Amino acid sequence: MKRLIFDVSTNVMFVGYVIDEMLVDFSIRFAQRDHAKYLVDRIDQVLKRNRQTMDSLDEIIIGVGPGSYTGVRIAVMVGKMLAYAKAVRLKTVSSLFFMTSGYEGKVAAMIDARRGYVFSAVYENGKTLLEEGYRKVTDLSLNPIYQSAQTVFIDDRSYEVNPKRIIDASVLVTNIHDLEPNYMRITEAEANHDQKSSL
Repeated sequence: MKRLIFDVSTNVMFVGYVIDEMLVDFSIRFAQRDHAKYLVDRIDQVLKRNRQTMDSLDEIIIGVGPGSYTGVRIAVMVGKMLAYAKAVRLKTVSSLFFMTSGYEGKVAAMIDARRGYVFSAVYENGKTLLEEGYRKVTDLSLNPIYQSAQTVFIDDRSYEVNPKRIIDASVLVTNIHDLEPNYMRITEAEANHDQKSSL
């Protein structure tokens, strides 16, 4: 089975081509807020290097968030577009899980959510010990499950990807039109608007 996997929820863009459960080729790009300009091109590059096209794929798996508001929107939009246009099966997985799936043992996966908050979860060899959530760092530090895990703050130096675990954890999207990113919090603009509205 031929699969395309990708995640752009952080400053790390990961695009991989997987045959069965083996990562055959991948592309990584480090950036801040411009993944939108490069994701489709990187997908095209990876497929062309392996003499493949979108029509030859059996499945697409995307990291659906949480993470960068813009990043997860891009991933979902591109995933839906490709799956719909090419009639390819689409699956999703937590971006926290995707980007730390290659670590062994207990791992506390974290993405900066600003102002002392993080998107976080704890995994152990592909199993979820602490569900993903939007948490205050000080509260998380008191959690005994977190305390016993290795902290991995996902960035350009801290990530490990395991295709088999991603495949095993992925969930089939039955209606791609209904798929939405996992934002896990409202945007700053929405929060400011709500605050002004309540005055």
